[in-house]
Amino acid sequence: MKFGARTIKTGLSVAIVLLIAEAFQFQQIVVPALAASLALLPSVYQTGLRLIEEMKGNLIGALLSVLFLLLTPNPTPIAIGFVIIIAISILLFLNLESTTRTVILTTILIMEGASQSDMPVWVFAGERYLLIMMGITVALIVNALLFPPRYERKLEAQITDTFQMVVRIARLFAETEGGRSSFDSLPEAKKLHSDSKQTYAYFEEEIKANRWLEKKTPIFRRAVLKSKMIETNRAALHVIEKLDHDFHTIEQLPPQLSEELYRHIRHLLRRHERLFSAYELENEHLIDREEDLIHENFDFAKLMIEKMREEEEELILIVVPLVATMTDWVKAMNELERYLVTEMKKHGDNLKVEPRKKWFFED
Repeated sequence: MKFGARTIKTGLSVAIVLLIAEAFQFQQIVVPALAASLALLPSVYQTGLRLIEEMKGNLIGALLSVLFLLLTPNPTPIAIGFVIIIAISILLFLNLESTTRTVILTTILIMEGASQSDMPVWVFAGERYLLIMMGITVALIVNALLFPPRYERKLEAQITDTFQMVVRIARLFAETEGGRSSFDSLPEAKKLHSDSKQTYAYFEEEIKANRWLEKKTPIFRRAVLKSKMIETNRAALHVIEKLDHDFHTIEQLPPQLSEELYRHIRHLLRRHERLFSAYELENEHLIDREEDLIHENFDFAKLMIEKMREEEEELILIVVPLVATMTDWVKAMNELERYLVTEMKKHGDNLKVEPRKKWFFED
């Protein structure tokens, strides 16, 4: 059994909301509890945005309900459905579709309950609206104060795992003469890379949720660096995908050209490894800044094309796009290198997030 931080926070949010509702003797205690469970999102920033959207969306639902109740004090199921249709249409027009579930709940509760309540319609509707907002607000506070999301450490681990998987696949291909089994773990590597991109999006939102941070703080520099590391992994994976897709055609290359291809991939991979090792060990001297892989990649392309003209021109259609993806990989590495070297000279002590013990239930 695994307990995630969001699981614990959801349960705690619901419990707090129920205690507050009972303390103030609200009749519909399930309403704020349900709202709290729906509002807890992966990041504090997302939960804050949801609070604003829910305030707008539920206000629309409440106002529509009150308006129709003033026209028809005892609404029929068809009338309630009609109000819900109008409410959803307005939400879609205002790009508030994420609030649809709670707005439907608010509308039904107001229109069904107001006719059976002794309170004025607008008072009853206001109470239900405040109950929904209370649940969402509690979820936001719990998410911000209790085990707030710390996506940077998770992101760093995912980037490293993706890098290690890329190295493993490329080495199997380039050092075992291109066996097809080299690409067996490619889907896993792509999944790791996709997860790192999603976590980076959450990390950006985490930064946005702390707007009080000054621009000069290390977290902004680390965010830029991690984006470049993700891009470098993406470019390397693109090359590997190309090799996998055109594997049978690449097998037809003459031995001399095959060996040249393997050698070139090993050289690019070594550059990739040195960059990530320099970051991990915080040692810029591991980077060979004398290398000019752009021109080397161009020379490799010329050599392959010249040799293939003598063998089989159709292979050119495979090799040229492959060389283009390799150039993309080189450019990504150059961007990473420039930023990494510059930041290491200026802020070498602040490029890595400090490790800490991870709770067993933490996301």
